[in-house]
Amino acid sequence: MFRFKLAFVLSSLAIFSYAQNDLDAIRYSRVGGGGSARFISMGGAFGAVGADLSSAAYNPAGLGLFRKGELSFTAGLRATNNSGNIYKKSSSVFDLNGNFNNFGFAYAWKAANDADSRHVLALVGTQLQNFNNSTRMSGYTNSSSIAKDMLNLASYYDLSANLTGNLNPSYEGLGYQAYLLDTANNQFFSFLDPKRTVKQTRDIVTNGHVNDWNISYAYTYKDKFYLGGSLGLPQVSYESTTTHTEEDDKDSMRVTLTSSSTFSDTYVDPIPYLNPGYENRLGFKSLVYTEYFKTTGSGINLKLGGIVRVNDLLRVGLYYHTPTVYSLADTYYNTMTVTFDKAGSTPDTAKDPPAGGYYKYKIITPGKISANAAFIIKKIAVIGIDYEITNYKNAQLSSANSSDFAGVNSTIKTKYTNGQNLRIGGELNLSPLMLRVGYNMQGSPFGKVFVGDFVRNTFSAGFGFRTKNNFYFDFVVYKTLSKENYYLFTTLNTMSKVTYNSTTLSATVGIKF
Repeated sequence: MFRFKLAFVLSSLAIFSYAQNDLDAIRYSRVGGGGSARFISMGGAFGAVGADLSSAAYNPAGLGLFRKGELSFTAGLRATNNSGNIYKKSSSVFDLNGNFNNFGFAYAWKAANDADSRHVLALVGTQLQNFNNSTRMSGYTNSSSIAKDMLNLASYYDLSANLTGNLNPSYEGLGYQAYLLDTANNQFFSFLDPKRTVKQTRDIVTNGHVNDWNISYAYTYKDKFYLGGSLGLPQVSYESTTTHTEEDDKDSMRVTLTSSSTFSDTYVDPIPYLNPGYENRLGFKSLVYTEYFKTTGSGINLKLGGIVRVNDLLRVGLYYHTPTVYSLADTYYNTMTVTFDKAGSTPDTAKDPPAGGYYKYKIITPGKISANAAFIIKKIAVIGIDYEITNYKNAQLSSANSSDFAGVNSTIKTKYTNGQNLRIGGELNLSPLMLRVGYNMQGSPFGKVFVGDFVRNTFSAGFGFRTKNNFYFDFVVYKTLSKENYYLFTTLNTMSKVTYNSTTLSATVGIKF
């Protein structure tokens, strides 16, 4: 029985101690949707529409529709108002950040001896993922304290065999070092009474991006067939700080000294008053547990695509992205601070690793394939439709030690499935004014589409101006909505329903030459 329990504990540690896991692989696999203001306002449905610098990151054959050179830059403001619901209470956090979307240039020239065939070279940077988010969940609980979770995990160990050193140093081991947990009579107990009500708050703050730089080439044959390829060089920056606090704000846990050797307390279960020095702490007051990590690195992939002009009304396209190989490095640490009631007492603080940790590894994200269609209604309107599919089972992690991620990769293959993405958009030409609307659905890595947990829906609208001197300006406003289930602990079934809600305003300025 003990061996079974220990195996369960070790398999669950990734939830709290920072470790590379399946969530990292899925984070960098679910990218897409960023680009120019025109691209975003039409939902990103440009696989067969083309003639936009954003095509370099999706279907590079779309660059073949350029007849001139082009230079553009896109940026804006992103507001998030995320909420977490726990213990029947909802908490929200508003945040505002600047947002880079897209930058690039393309140069087109006619093929020798063929006025209807062209070559195009382009260098384009596109933000495929924005990680700037702040989320809070807060409420009162008397059954789901982090102390109870740590106590459950610590209790799997047989103290008679002196196994306290085997506690996870990044989680319950920190609780032991910071005097949240202690031992007596060959068992663990907690100085935070798990049966008492505490105010619990968890804040999750993430920052960073995936910016995909593409060196692209496209060829147009007879203005009917378009072929293109992009060498993608994505850059990753991701930072996460999770801060979990608990406070006895009702002062329900007190220890009162009646003499140098006796005391009274308000704990539900009497605490063993055996810890030397605890007379300088007395009852539990508050705790702060923090997990921090930062990931940086780069990757490489290849994007290939084609478009066929069937007639003046219809164009169809197809593109394929190879798996992206990321070389990443993590810096990380976990800390815990526990404060007691004794006035003037110094909080007990523990950190793991003491000087911070560092780890290098690779993530290989799955490839993707997409079918595209564009309907061109004379020069009045354009409608684009893109359908994309990616198999999240094919994501994997690796390191110098081939056995490091065997369990994680096995989890990915059993936990995830095919993901489906749909992008639809339209543009109305009221020259020199353009009006646009779009919809982008990024399906769940568990297979759900349109509605359900982990499905992202983005709604967009925008407009643009074209001038006679080849200058243009585009503007877009778009809202992204999604929901996820977030589990706070390893051994307790404590779930928060998190709603992500962001609104972004972006503008593109560009010139054709």
